[in-house]
Amino acid sequence: MIRAALLTVLLLALGTLAALPATRALAGDPQAQRQAVLWGIPLACLFLSLTLFPRLPRPAGLSPGPLGRRLVLLAAAMLAFVLDQSFLAVASLTGWASFAPAGGAAGDGRRLLLQAAWALPACLALSIWGWERMLRGSLYTGWRQRLSARGAAAIAVAVGVVLGLPAVLPGAGAPDHAYLAAAVVTLLCREISYTLLFQRGGGLLVAGLYRGALWFCEAFVVADWDALHSPAFGYVAGGPRFYLARAAAALLAAGLIAGATAMPLSPLAAPLADGLADDSGPGEE
Repeated sequence: MIRAALLTVLLLALGTLAALPATRALAGDPQAQRQAVLWGIPLACLFLSLTLFPRLPRPAGLSPGPLGRRLVLLAAAMLAFVLDQSFLAVASLTGWASFAPAGGAAGDGRRLLLQAAWALPACLALSIWGWERMLRGSLYTGWRQRLSARGAAAIAVAVGVVLGLPAVLPGAGAPDHAYLAAAVVTLLCREISYTLLFQRGGGLLVAGLYRGALWFCEAFVVADWDALHSPAFGYVAGGPRFYLARAAAALLAAGLIAGATAMPLSPLAAPLADGLADDSGPGEE
């Protein structure tokens, strides 16, 4: 518990310091700020996790589910990803936001393809071994030895939200209140979803893959111009209705994850597990 408490304090301090305008001013160059937040925070998470928890604790009753359940939860995470990003389609159809490439459609399309070759694997790997190993594998399981599942989950979710704030805050100036409210709701919904996936059979792998896909999308593909990231495409909201749609999409995605993870193990995993077993090789005559 001492290690978990120390890790909690260090991570809260890291997220708070990274979000302070005075700290950002030290970097000077906006690009340096982006790189420090984009890669520095997950790498710091990996370092702290490996230092304080070189061997992850395994509380009783907490282990990844069978292959069938993990695959179904991964499919649910893919659907949740679509729901989470559905506000973009709504905004495009309704005109609630305007979209534009960062520097010319053709150039940004080529840049995105080149970046995806290395950035997507990097985001997925650091999400599993950096973010999720630290938040769920170290922090949650460390507190779970002394607290209830809800108590440990609340701490992990709160720390995850604080660590996510530096990426959603603008590099300069005060953020729009509607934007900031929607961003915090989105962060909260996602952290709850990662925790549910980890707790209920998906383990670090499924939770990390879901996080990594969302992380890559916002850091390299499309994001609000008010955010710190500078992806290939950006959007400017036309009013609070857009941010209401963004928050609603995040809530729907979290609801889907909650429903999928709440399903009993047998009905959820058994049919797929049986199918995998049938296809694994020729049966005996």
